[in-house]
Amino acid sequence: MSQWEALLKLTGVFQEQILALYSNEIVPMEVRQYLAPWFESQNWKLAAKDRSLATIHLQNLLEHLDTQFGRFTQTDEILQKHNLRKFKLKVQQLYQHEPEKLAEYIQHILHQEQQILLEAKEIKLTSGQPVQEPMETGQQYKIEQRVSEAKAHVLSVDQEVKFLEDQQEMFQFKFKTFSTESSEQKKMELQRQLNELDKKRREVLDQVKELLGLCETLLGFLGEEITAWHQKQRLSCIGADTSTCLKQLEAWVTKTVEVFLQLKRLLGILSELSKQVSYDGDPLKTDPQNLQQRLLEMLCDLVQRSFVVEKQPIMSYPLNRPLVLKTSTQLCVRARLLVNLPHLRHSMKVPYAIDKNPPNIKGYRIFNLLGPDAKALEDAQGEGLVVEYKHLQLKERKAGMRGKGAKGANDGSFGVMEELHIITLMTQFDYEEIHLKLEAATLPFVVISNQSQFVGAYASVLWFNLLSSDPKDVIFFSNPPAAPWSLLSEALSWQFSYCTKRGLNSEQREMLGKKLCGMVPREDSIVTWSKFCKENMPKVSFTFWVWFDAIVVLVKTHLENIWNDGSVIGFVSRSREDTLLRTRQQGTFLLRFSESVRDGGITCSWVDHQYDETYTIRSVQPYTKKELSNIPLTEIIRNYQLLAEENIPENPLKLLYPNIPKDQAFGPYYEQKSDISLEYQRYLKRRLIMVSERHIDDAEISIASGTPLYDQDISEYDHEGLQGELAVNHHDDLAVDNLLNQMRMEDLLINPNIDPLFSNPSVDYYDMPLENLISNLDQ
Repeated sequence: MSQWEALLKLTGVFQEQILALYSNEIVPMEVRQYLAPWFESQNWKLAAKDRSLATIHLQNLLEHLDTQFGRFTQTDEILQKHNLRKFKLKVQQLYQHEPEKLAEYIQHILHQEQQILLEAKEIKLTSGQPVQEPMETGQQYKIEQRVSEAKAHVLSVDQEVKFLEDQQEMFQFKFKTFSTESSEQKKMELQRQLNELDKKRREVLDQVKELLGLCETLLGFLGEEITAWHQKQRLSCIGADTSTCLKQLEAWVTKTVEVFLQLKRLLGILSELSKQVSYDGDPLKTDPQNLQQRLLEMLCDLVQRSFVVEKQPIMSYPLNRPLVLKTSTQLCVRARLLVNLPHLRHSMKVPYAIDKNPPNIKGYRIFNLLGPDAKALEDAQGEGLVVEYKHLQLKERKAGMRGKGAKGANDGSFGVMEELHIITLMTQFDYEEIHLKLEAATLPFVVISNQSQFVGAYASVLWFNLLSSDPKDVIFFSNPPAAPWSLLSEALSWQFSYCTKRGLNSEQREMLGKKLCGMVPREDSIVTWSKFCKENMPKVSFTFWVWFDAIVVLVKTHLENIWNDGSVIGFVSRSREDTLLRTRQQGTFLLRFSESVRDGGITCSWVDHQYDETYTIRSVQPYTKKELSNIPLTEIIRNYQLLAEENIPENPLKLLYPNIPKDQAFGPYYEQKSDISLEYQRYLKRRLIMVSERHIDDAEISIASGTPLYDQDISEYDHEGLQGELAVNHHDDLAVDNLLNQMRMEDLLINPNIDPLFSNPSVDYYDMPLENLISNLDQ
């Protein structure tokens, strides 16, 4: 397949690049199409250096054009004939005496075609996607178009400047040979050439102005894209699923800077031409300087914005949450220059500093940032011009005035977990007489001294990145704004979707909204910072964020598989639980997160229909990380049993809500263990029970009364010779009766602290009269 045929198969962005390449009409696309095999078979690179070979190529080109013109005459294709004749006349006029310049231009065009093909092939190989895939957004498609147009336009200006140089050189030669004794005709000819030179200068300047206008539009688009990238990075730091890849943005910025630099050189040439030949009204006396000033402003703006923090500060552990840093713990940060020019590699050192402009606030902590000497930007493994510091540490600088016992204290306006700090990375850009100081600042981060502060510190990071309009506002928490519930609910969902494959649905968000807003959240509902993570929730001694974050950790650590497949309803109130279960079949159950366990717990609730058409919603005490670390929840559900009628043990959990058989829902996660640890066995042998009434507190709905049953671990009440009497799923009534008869009554007073199946921790079973307990057992 010829090069031109391969180009014609490209679509999307690459097709736009081809159109832009041929937009200047020095070589029309029709001519490239008609003479494709001949163009690609000639050695244009050699012809550009060999005048005689270039002359031969020019003559052959004219002959091919005549042949093609004859074909058009036969078919009467008027438009093609017109375009072909126009191109032939233009070639004869511009290149008859300098055919090597035409060869140089054609060689450049063919090289650009090859670059487009290589880029398309590379993207196809690395992404596995067809090259005709559209850009992510319409804005990005516009940027790609403008970049291609700018590259093609600057090449056209470059050619025009070369023609202008040649034209001026010819004028200078004739002017030097001109004498006062020359004929009037020669004077008129010289004047005509000067007029043509002036016209050409104005045409070139008009093209430069047009290109600058295009570049201004492109700069605006790139600025918006860089701003959008910064916002995406902020949200990605708090769990949002956004792409922060810089490869495409780097390509656009680099190509645009290359256009700016080339145009800067061309404007310098135009200024020099004015020094060689000038006259009254010469546009090159002032215009190039003004245009160059305008160009430099755009160039400097783009270069300064192109130095970014690609990887925000993060501790080596834990790796999943950036911007919370612990003193004396290694952290890493990485910066990147989006202007990826080869000459800049290894020449730009990047020192760093913390809190260059600290706020004047009493008690604001001061830190030293310890680490290696300044490194240079380098292209590591094709990732662009980056510098990465992997072994930085923060050490607090103690103020002598604090006195004894003040280590790590903060007696100012902010608590430790609301105090924000910034690392700044700096470098010097020196390239082609452009000298710029560049700075890239990290997002504000929180410095903690104890791991127990991590959860609260991350709450500050989430609130800041979700709501702050100024990425450098380190006093944000002096007056933190309230969060719209619509925005905050998204951020809460991200905490799950970031570490699992499933976020929160609308019903789950609504339940959380009720907790934070006190009612079903409306469109205009807001949540204050204090309500989010400083005030305890009603009837418990912990905040919303502490409770919520513990559940996220519990799901990630112990429940990820069944959370991902949707088996865990999770966030559902007790009233909603009753609504979901009461009309379902006997033994239908659901899994929800406990609202009363600080460190995260999950409970199982099922419906128990009575013969008198009443029903009871029964629950087990929430399982926490302590129990789930020893036995998976799926195994607990699989082997869970209660004593039913006539003391026959059975598993009351039949159908996962709404009506999925238990073994179908959890079967893929069941374990077959031949070597079961003692601790594992301890939780499997949950068989002894106590019987009591389910107390209903204000937080629960009114439901039909029933008799909930609660398991107890058999290992704590085994008597000598009875350990094997009651095996898992054993249905021997006599064995059960013997076991109960031999136990002391005080053994039935179950300690809820050791039994994760004990229900409703708000009820104090220790205070239950013994005679009530015996009565319940008799029933």
